[in-house]
Amino acid sequence: MNFYEQYTTYSDTRIFEILKNHKNYQEAAVDAAVKIAVERKLINSEQDLMSPEFQNGKSSGFSIFPEITSEYHRQRLVGSIFRFLFLVSLLPFIYGILNYSKGETTQTWLGVGVGFTWFLFCFLLKKTQKSVFFILLLLLILSVSVLIGNNLIEKETTKLLDFVMLVIGVLLPVYLLVYQKKLIRQI
Repeated sequence: MNFYEQYTTYSDTRIFEILKNHKNYQEAAVDAAVKIAVERKLINSEQDLMSPEFQNGKSSGFSIFPEITSEYHRQRLVGSIFRFLFLVSLLPFIYGILNYSKGETTQTWLGVGVGFTWFLFCFLLKKTQKSVFFILLLLLILSVSVLIGNNLIEKETTKLLDFVMLVIGVLLPVYLLVYQKKLIRQI
């Protein structure tokens, strides 16, 4: 990829943002941004990247929620998390359809209803970005996990893998919901 050609179309602000976060970019990308910045007289030379103004790159500490320094990357990550959350709504829906083939209409309606409700809450969260939908989604996943956990306990042949999948199936959406809330708050 030719970064120089791509970056020539970028505004001075965007080039400056790349330079401020140069530790998050490939070396070739930074070199192209430096060359353009020198041409546009935004900086004098590559040595200017050593000044404190350009040293706010990656933090060295561990964080459960990584910091996103670029608004462009933040918006892309928010979109990706929403796509994942929308896909999660397919799981109870498919569960309901599979139970329909077994003749269990209660489980069918429950699965389809939970899938539709999850999708609706995700859609409303994306459109309004109100905290109430975070809470509703967390309550929904908590209640579904309690229901599934209760069903697993009542089964005669419960396997460890069933509980592992339940924990993963709960923790991943919960983590992404909480991270999504943090990212949306920053926008």
